[in-house]
Amino acid sequence: MTRRRLGRRGGPLLALLVATALGCSAVTPPHPRASATPGGDLPAPTLTGAPATPDPATDLERRGPRDRPPVPAAPDLPGAYRFVSAPDFLNQDVADLTAGGRKPYIVKKTGQVANSTNAEYDAALDHVIGEMASHGTDDVLVAGDLVEGRWGRDDSRTGVFGPVRTEAQRMRAWRRAAEVYYPAYRQRFADHGLTTYTAVGDHEIGDDSWSSRRRDPWIDFKRRHIPQFKEIYADQMLTRADGERRFTDRPRRGPAQDTAYAVRLDANVLLITIDVFQRRGGDVHVSVDPAQLRWVKGVLRRAKRDGVPWVMVQGHTPMTGKVRTRNSSHLVYEKGTRSDLWRAMVRGGVDVYLSGEVHDQTVHQRDGILEVSHGSLFYRGEASYVVGQATADRLVLENHQFRGEVGFEDRLWTTSREGAPGHIRYPYPSIVTGTLEASRTPSGGIRLDEADGILTPGM
Repeated sequence: MTRRRLGRRGGPLLALLVATALGCSAVTPPHPRASATPGGDLPAPTLTGAPATPDPATDLERRGPRDRPPVPAAPDLPGAYRFVSAPDFLNQDVADLTAGGRKPYIVKKTGQVANSTNAEYDAALDHVIGEMASHGTDDVLVAGDLVEGRWGRDDSRTGVFGPVRTEAQRMRAWRRAAEVYYPAYRQRFADHGLTTYTAVGDHEIGDDSWSSRRRDPWIDFKRRHIPQFKEIYADQMLTRADGERRFTDRPRRGPAQDTAYAVRLDANVLLITIDVFQRRGGDVHVSVDPAQLRWVKGVLRRAKRDGVPWVMVQGHTPMTGKVRTRNSSHLVYEKGTRSDLWRAMVRGGVDVYLSGEVHDQTVHQRDGILEVSHGSLFYRGEASYVVGQATADRLVLENHQFRGEVGFEDRLWTTSREGAPGHIRYPYPSIVTGTLEASRTPSGGIRLDEADGILTPGM
């Protein structure tokens, strides 16, 4: 594998990108965890800031995503299928709660109308999603955490989604919130001609933790209602307008029969989306259930038989803890590369495993699989996405990083706390901070040809 250096390509365009990147500024927000509101169910991780004098040997590790330098863009593959992968986008509840003739509710503490977006958010989202669409793709893969999803509560006592004193009321409030935030998420992409292919993340089922060892009414409620949360998610995100499920290739039984699916995105690409959250033994485990695992094995057998050039799997959590993280609770798949799922993917010929959760980027190559852990947090001014290109024998990935501006001078309303920043801007185009080029070997494996920046495996 050859690692491309910054000076290998460039010229005036690269100089302009560097100058633009260095010219961006941001109001540094407080350091909440993955939830858009301060104070989640888990303590916030300790963050490491960038050193005053960067050490080139550790620069990628110490710097945050928005501080990394640009690298030359990846080559264009003529006639390639193109897709975008953007897990953990948005990881926040963003919708106009005053639209559609809804009754306005006043937050008593601030005297303002409770709302989960404003003109700045709408403009910033339009800019970021519009750029995703500019790459000539129709498809956006999202490996979980579409929303904040801490629904069924009303910490500011506004009554936006109804009372939440009893479990029945909590569930009604959850459904009402889902009926607002999920459609708003879908529509933002549809407005740009994009179709989303999403997976369940921890935020779609209430945000971790669900530990039975913690005696907390909110955590007890979340843990008991995982099946209902998944059903609501599937109804909103994986169902057509006529009420039928979007995807026919999915497990026929088990808890993931409505949330896992396989779809041929293109003649050259098969996508398998898995549900990595299983309620077992009174707790929630990060693993696939037995019925889903059998289904995955069957899909892989058919893909081998049909000679599908590239097989990709997306699931919310990485397979290893050895990945960069940013404001994450750092969920990892149980047993990782020693798990039955990993062994099934290796034997079944999976080429790429796309995961989220970490809000940063890391690539590993092991057992013939490229594991791409990536994603970001839009509300922190750190939005990013990966553009993929695939032909019958080549695969190219390119990480795009934004440098937004956020301010917490005032806050948007959320069900759990008024924590989302009230001001957000994305005034600049993204920069490329990592590339990866791979090709198919005569024996059917993957050969890494070139890589640079944050997508260099093992860095």
